[in-house]
Amino acid sequence: MDPAPPTFVIIGAQKSATRWLRINLGLHPEIFTARSEIHFWNNAHRVEKLGFEWYGEQFEGWKGESIVGEATPGYMFWRHQPELVAQRLKDHHPGVKVIAILRNPVDRAQSALKHQIRRKRIPAKSRLLDVVRERGAPESEWFCFVSGGWYGASLAPYVEHFGDQLLVLFHDDVTADPARPFRAALEHVGADPGFTPPDLSHVVFSNQVGREGRKNQLTADDRVELWEYFREDVARLEQMLGVDLSHWAPQVAAAASGE
Repeated sequence: MDPAPPTFVIIGAQKSATRWLRINLGLHPEIFTARSEIHFWNNAHRVEKLGFEWYGEQFEGWKGESIVGEATPGYMFWRHQPELVAQRLKDHHPGVKVIAILRNPVDRAQSALKHQIRRKRIPAKSRLLDVVRERGAPESEWFCFVSGGWYGASLAPYVEHFGDQLLVLFHDDVTADPARPFRAALEHVGADPGFTPPDLSHVVFSNQVGREGRKNQLTADDRVELWEYFREDVARLEQMLGVDLSHWAPQVAAAASGE
């Protein structure tokens, strides 16, 4: 039985609980999710040369569930040109539901650094601010420590092409009350929202857990300087989505915590 085209796609952002959402959605009896990131829509070679037969093969294990999805945070990556990715997706699957999860971009960048350190792509004692300074223009930096958090710019084409078919969730809500964003995702993709996975509160594959998560910590001054890379884009995001993200700013977060 050949899998049906996906009915929803989780586009990112990287290190923002996309894997948590994919795995837990896949536990729902009405939903099947691909087991890993597919990197199809952000890869012109795969779309044009390997085609949709190859894409369908990535959903091996599908047993006829009516709702099918995948999660590839690269679909929001700046260097993958999200305007082209969104256009490809719209051209071929205009009715697909899209989900994004957004995290404080400074925290996202810090988690991405630890991800690369664990994979030995970045020296173990690296500090995020030093890496950002040293690696040059954020637009062309391979690991997207900064541009991976330019959500306003990266989401704009999805907002334009998909409108209400796009659901935007926030990592803060996943950590505070995971049942609420999970239920919103179920309703968005058209599944029974009454289902709750047994380990929903466990945010899998976190880079902030245990002794490893205590290394390379950011100082308050680091956060203030890093915030300048994101401040204008966050303002754009707030206007685009009609949300208040002032709590992401390091000065506001420090005041709220009493620091």
